[in-house]
Amino acid sequence: MLEEGRISGGQALMLNITMIIATTLISAPTIVANHARQDAWLAMLLATLLALPIAWITAKLGTLFPTKTLVEYTEDILGKWPGKLLSLLYLLWFINICSVMIREYGNFIVDAFMMETPLMIVNILGTALAAYTVKKGLEVLARVNQIFLPLIIVSILLVFLLALPEMKLERFLPVFEAHWVDIFRGAMAPLTWMGEISTFAMLIPFLVQPGQARHTTVITILLVGLFFTLLVVASVATFGPIIDNMIYPVLSTTRVVNIAQFIERPEPLIMAIWITGGLLKISIFYYVIVLGCAQWLTLKDYRPLVLPVGVILVALSSIVARNILELVHFIAYVWPPYALLTFEFGIPLTLLVIALVRKQGGNGP
Repeated sequence: MLEEGRISGGQALMLNITMIIATTLISAPTIVANHARQDAWLAMLLATLLALPIAWITAKLGTLFPTKTLVEYTEDILGKWPGKLLSLLYLLWFINICSVMIREYGNFIVDAFMMETPLMIVNILGTALAAYTVKKGLEVLARVNQIFLPLIIVSILLVFLLALPEMKLERFLPVFEAHWVDIFRGAMAPLTWMGEISTFAMLIPFLVQPGQARHTTVITILLVGLFFTLLVVASVATFGPIIDNMIYPVLSTTRVVNIAQFIERPEPLIMAIWITGGLLKISIFYYVIVLGCAQWLTLKDYRPLVLPVGVILVALSSIVARNILELVHFIAYVWPPYALLTFEFGIPLTLLVIALVRKQGGNGP
């Protein structure tokens, strides 16, 4: 096997949480409120509920083929060449995700903190740091994530608690003002982010106990849904429905914090933690890409692919969008139908049905 490292169920849970929330939490309230307005919290709850079947399908496939990744078991289910083709499409999709994240990560740093720094420089530095982490292997990545994810979670809770004096419950009124269609449309983007749990299919074989995949994926979705809902609640209660006109409402929320003239604008510390989380999320997808490419090419080691893949990711990150507004539009409107109907739900469900009908794989623990 290309990767000899093993991760525990707890480490897998933490990797999954980082994989979903680290880059999306900054702009999540804006994208959801653009449709659902002050009912954005309802859209988040709906997204959480709808993401649970995706988590179950991912885990079920993993337990049917506990020693193989998504790139490998597609060939078992569909046959060699159809499986190879589908695996290639998934690898291209992972590359697409990672390049968009690098651009999102770079735009956030430049727009919020380093306005004079060229975007390409930030993208190159971020990708280089991710490449170094990826070369160290899955276990090192999981251990580093164990250190920083608790800090990210604490920062989310801190934003929520410190902003309480600025929050007003009347900003949620009237409840259910948005049409149910708008609430559903508002749920599509966060559902797509949570649907990235399907990427966990590349990591299940490296669990110490692959049977833990089911409850790991479900707990991931429930916790991520809770975190997203807290951020939306904090943003709406602080600014009201006008957050749909903000690019980074969570950053704006941290900037209004002022408690007894003692704790004021803690955003530099909180943003530093979140930027580290974004780097870790990029590293996770970067690792999945090079591992999957090595398996697709039947190589003995994925490390020689780290540099060329990094060059590709940086190059693509520069052309995925012309500016942050175009990037947000892509994430909010183009990405959900493209990702959900194919790679996150449609294809995995089809693979699972075929595997069950043909009675392929084991029953799983």
